[in-house]
This record gives sequence, structure tokens and C-alpha cells, in this order.
Amino acid sequence: MKPIRVALFTYSTKPRGGVAHTLNLAEKLHGLGQKVHVYALGTDDGFFRRPSVPHTLIPCPKKEFASMDEKIRAYIEAYVDHLYGLGDSYDIYHAEDCISANALSEIRKTGRVRFFLRTVHHVDDFTSVSLAECQEKSITEPDGVLVVSDYWKRELADRYSVEALRVRNGVDLEKFAPGNGKNAPSGPSGRRFSADGASTVLTIGGIEPRKNTISTLKAFALVKKRLEEKGRRAVWLLGGGETLFDYRDYREQFFAEMERLNIREKKDVFILGRVEESAIAGLYAGADVFVFPSLREGWGLVALEAMASGVPVVASGIEPMTEFMEDGKNSLLVSPMDFEAIAEAIIRIMEDGALAEKLRAGGAATAGEYGWEAVALDHLSIYRYMITSAGSAAD
Repeated sequence: MKPIRVALFTYSTKPRGGVAHTLNLAEKLHGLGQKVHVYALGTDDGFFRRPSVPHTLIPCPKKEFASMDEKIRAYIEAYVDHLYGLGDSYDIYHAEDCISANALSEIRKTGRVRFFLRTVHHVDDFTSVSLAECQEKSITEPDGVLVVSDYWKRELADRYSVEALRVRNGVDLEKFAPGNGKNAPSGPSGRRFSADGASTVLTIGGIEPRKNTISTLKAFALVKKRLEEKGRRAVWLLGGGETLFDYRDYREQFFAEMERLNIREKKDVFILGRVEESAIAGLYAGADVFVFPSLREGWGLVALEAMASGVPVVASGIEPMTEFMEDGKNSLLVSPMDFEAIAEAIIRIMEDGALAEKLRAGGAATAGEYGWEAVALDHLSIYRYMITSAGSAAD
């Protein structure tokens, strides 16, 4: 069968869930014999990891923007300007974010693109007019919409009357696997990640409202106090957080709360920022508990990575994460705003070895059901259907 020419588009090169989804899907499609090219807004620094497929970085506008609305318009225009030069180079144009989807919608008007798809990972409640418009257009204007969960499939139908196709998310089962801790980095970074023998709480997602970081901080303060009463030390490793959006006010609240709780950076809490891709597996492996009490998620990929790595997980008992997490079987699920419940769940895992082992085994077994090859094959079937449908319509 003739290979399909696929262009995948994302808004960033940073280690965000949608970007990771784009790269993993592209690489697995390439492994299945398809001709794949990834496009992203980015700089010469490149992706957070080097893709094994052809890729193009579209330069971001280099200026200070007066508002988020101005920034979003500039980013869409940068994408549109680049896409004009592509012509009808691909069989499939697949956007993984609202910015590239808006750009493809503009290009479709010129006839250079016959149709395009978009994966909607989640829907945000934006206050920015441009972002809200960008998001809505990216959901209602594509010729096909994909989602990674049943929850967002229902939400798009209810909010926008859009019938989306659900294609499950995936996790890299070679990279994230129990026992990969033996590859944890040595030297100063290794000592930092292993926290010098302390009981280690890990969170990936940065300091932002949707990730509910302040509630995790309050929970950690309780965990720290409980362990200190027993002569033990606890540390919290907080990784990730590079994003397009400005969460300055929330970050200021976070650091004010740290001071109020007498939680000290670089002693109690290590704010790692972006973690090098080569160190991620070791970071998971060095954790005693992975904590992820998000208020809203498209899927919760980092929680699935932690489960694949054999790390017990404490997470929000919210959809769509309950589509692959089951309380007491492969994770402990809590109300995200109840920081005392988050703390109690962390302590249960740290003090109950049998429970921790049960969650490790259950989490690894669940993650094993989400390999990328099946995800890519599902996408390939959809692509072939879209190409056939477009050809029939043209006739």
C-alpha cells in the first residue's frame, strides 16, 4: 500500500503533553512506513528531544507583545505565512493545537489544503478574547476532530455540537518501564533527583492553576511535618512548566504560600523547571510517590508515564483520568482541592509497603495497555478514511 504523506503540526517545542503526543505519533507512523513531517513554532534550540522524523521549526516572532491577544494573532500569522509555501504537499494535515488549526483553516480557504484534522487534548476557560476565539475556531472548523478521551468527546458534543472521534493516548513503554532507575543520572544532578535518601514526592507540570500546584504544596507541608515527627525527611521535586501562557500571579501566590508554610526552596522543594529528556526516566525512578492533583486534564500523560515507570500515583479523581486510573488498584484518587486528602494518600503509600507495591504493579499493568503502535494504527485508519472521503467528494 502506498505510504501516506502526513504533516503534523504543534504550537511549541517544549515538553508539554500535546507536543509529546505529536512527536510520538509521528515517529510511530514513520515506523509503520508512512512519510511524516512535523512542523512547530520554535527556535534554533529545537525540540525538548530530538525527533527521529523530518521536522521544521517555524520561527516565533521575536518581540515584546502588549497583550496575549496580540501574541496569539502574531503566532497564527507566522504559521500562515509558512504554510503558504507548502502547496498541496501532503495527503493529511493534522493539527495538535488551536494555533496551527487556525492557520490551516486560513490556508484551506486558498485551496492549498483540501481538508485538515485536529486533535483536541482539552478545552480551557480563557479570559483572552483571541485565545477563546482561537480555541473555538480550532474545534468547530476542522474537517475532522479527534480526542484522546471519552470525557472530551462528550464535552465537545455538548459545548460545540461537534462529533469527535476518540483515539486513545499512548505512552513510550520502552523509555518508561520499571527498573529504568538504574539509568538515573550520576553526579550532582543524580544526587538532586534521588534527594539524598529522603522520601521523595514528584510532580511534573510546573506551577500553574490547572495543575493545582498550591494544593500540592499545602499537602507536601503536611507530609513533611508527619515524616519529621518520625525522624524522616521528605522532599518535593517539581519539574516541567514551560508554556505559552503567563501564570505570573499564580506563581507569586505559590511562593508566598511557601514562605508562610516555612517550606524552603533547594532544601524541601526543588523546582527543576525543564528536565533534560535524558534524565526523565531517572527522575521517575527516584520518586517514592508521583502526585498529580490537576483540576483539568486532556488525559494526564505524565501520570501514565509514572505508572509505566512503576511509581505509585496519587491523582485527582476526575475525568478523563478515571478512564485509566482506578482507586486502590493502580492509583489513589482524591478530590483535587482537598489538600489534606492528598497528604493522607501520600503518607499511606510511604508507610504501607504492601499498598505501594500493589499500586506499582497495577499501574505498570495498566500502562502496558497504552503502547503507541496501536495508537498510530488507529490514526492510520482514520487518515485513510479521510483521504478516501475527500476523493469521493471531489469526484
